[in-house]
Amino acid sequence: MTEKHAICTFPFDSAQISMQGDVFVCCPPWCNSYSFGNIYEQSFDEIWNGEKAKEFRRQFINENYNICNLDLCVKDCSHKIIPTEVVPKPKKFIFCYDSLCNVKCIFCRSCHQKQDLSYFDENMDSIIQNMLENAENVVLSGVGEALFSPHSRKLIKRISELFPNVKFSLISNGILCDKQNLEELGIIDKLISITVSLHATKKETYNKLVVNGDFDRVMNNLTFLSSLKKEGKLDRFILNFVVNAYNYKEMVLYMKMAQKIGATVGFLELLKLETNKDIYEKINIFDEKHPKFNDFVKVLKNPVFRSEICTINDTMLNLKPISLWEKLKYRFF
Repeated sequence: MTEKHAICTFPFDSAQISMQGDVFVCCPPWCNSYSFGNIYEQSFDEIWNGEKAKEFRRQFINENYNICNLDLCVKDCSHKIIPTEVVPKPKKFIFCYDSLCNVKCIFCRSCHQKQDLSYFDENMDSIIQNMLENAENVVLSGVGEALFSPHSRKLIKRISELFPNVKFSLISNGILCDKQNLEELGIIDKLISITVSLHATKKETYNKLVVNGDFDRVMNNLTFLSSLKKEGKLDRFILNFVVNAYNYKEMVLYMKMAQKIGATVGFLELLKLETNKDIYEKINIFDEKHPKFNDFVKVLKNPVFRSEICTINDTMLNLKPISLWEKLKYRFF
């Protein structure tokens, strides 16, 4: 009998659909945008156990992660599995093709507009029934705001009706994460996790980063989500924080806030994506040419970031300050 061993499980039990219809196993920057195929060109069955999928899994079986961007990813090696090239349909499905959003973060994609989702609207039930036959957990959304988009709200309701045992994980900006919306969608008792992308502890900072946001409403909703966690209706309550020049000084306060409300924290590296070039250069605190780079490195030395409730990649923690000569060199030359 083949022996089970710890290995990153994403290629074997997780799939996600992007805005372009590509099927990935995790966040595209983590896997260097390695796609198993496109649902506009092939059926999901052909994609999930196609040659590209088999090749990806083959490398993982050999514990070769050359395909991945290890500076960004956090491998899920929490479970022991028997890895094979051909696998059943995924237990975890991530729908992140609907980019419609009710806010605009200055560092986020520039494509949060209404899309042509007619393919998904017209084939919603068949898509759900085919892809989710083994699903235990459905995640929304990662690119837009599922609680705002009429399409994603309809998708959540249909999944809940067709697969009543499926549990949900939501990634949200927090504005609509209230009791009324979760009850209306019929998922308040079907939640595994809710991740709120807040990025600040102060209203002034939040307003610099989030256009059309509502800081006070989000903070009220965090209190509600904290109560769900305490009542055992939410397994995981996560706060995401994209680190940049506007908010890095609030990282320690963010940790304290999360601890107070029973949340964990994910500190994420600023990605260029489609961010306006001028804005990116202004807020990219990870660039050692940035005038506040050394201040940022000092903040990261705080032991609070070694806490068990904190997820932060080694690249961030291992940043080194630059010398005075290097600072002068960048400034004048």
